[in-house]
This record gives sequence, structure tokens and C-alpha cells, in this order.
Amino acid sequence: MDKKIIFLILAMVWLVVGSPMDQKQRAYAAPVGASAGANEPLVFDPLEVDPSALPNMRDLPSPAAMVKKQVQVRMYTGIIKNNSNCDVSLYSGNSDGVLIIPARSWIEYISWKRRFELTAYCNGKPYYCLNINANPKCYPFMCQNYDFMAEIVKPGGVEGVQSYPGKKLKRRVHKAKALG
Repeated sequence: MDKKIIFLILAMVWLVVGSPMDQKQRAYAAPVGASAGANEPLVFDPLEVDPSALPNMRDLPSPAAMVKKQVQVRMYTGIIKNNSNCDVSLYSGNSDGVLIIPARSWIEYISWKRRFELTAYCNGKPYYCLNINANPKCYPFMCQNYDFMAEIVKPGGVEGVQSYPGKKLKRRVHKAKALG
């Protein structure tokens, strides 16, 4: 008989109080305004944000100060003048094509690098080397501003000037004739 009374008391306590798990489920399932203790901190309100639950901004991870930024690709347009007496060919760095600059002429050249090297070829042999550094919109030419300007001249000096002394011709001395 004592066992039956103990089980009866436990069943009544179970029904009145409920299990701890059952209490949590009731707290989440019950509407916020329906419970008498809605202002109590134990009641969960999904619309109310608890500032103590959020981390401080100083505690959040931040990216490193020296993050490698992507270099913005830019198109550099310039003029290459050929002031020599032979047709010059250049390899295009953009398309692996060959550009031909006629003698005493110029072309518009496009590069995707700020600093680059060009080698001019005449009859298949290296003729002139250029190291180009582009500065955006610094070179006016034909009513437009270009990023670079290069000039191909005859190697070894300016054309039209002899690099070795020529043979001097002696002039015949004419005698002055006497009047009379």
C-alpha cells in the first residue's frame, strides 16, 4: 500500500509541476503576452534583442591591414614614331602579332602594362631597343593626349651627320693674273 501512495504522489507532482523538459517546451510555445511573467528575463522573446548576447565590435575578427589589393588593369595608348630610313617591325605584346611601321611614319600602339620593353627589327635583325614607361595623358600629339611617345632613330647617332671624318679634297690654288 505504501508503494501505491508513493506512486500516486509522484504522479500528482508530475501532473502539477511537469518535467523540466516540458517546462522549456511550454515557455517557447506559449505566446509572449499570454504569460503573466512576460517581463521576466527567463521568457524568450524572439523580437527583443539582448545586447549582452551580442559581441562587442572590438571583439569581432577584422581583415589584416595589409591585404593585397588587385591591381586595376588599364589600357595605355601611345605613339611610336619611325624616323629611320627603313621599315621597322615590332612584336605586339597583346596579340603576338607583328606591327610594321613604314619609314618616316608613326603608329598608335596599345599596351596593357605601364612599363614594358620593345625591340624594333629591320630586315629581321634587332635594330633599336625601347624601354617605355607610360604616364597617363601626358603627351599631346595630333589634338589628342597619349600615355607615352617613343621615337626610333638610326642607331649610333643622328641621321645626316657623319660619324667618321671624310676625306678632305685639296683645292687647286689659282694664281692671280697681273693686270697689264
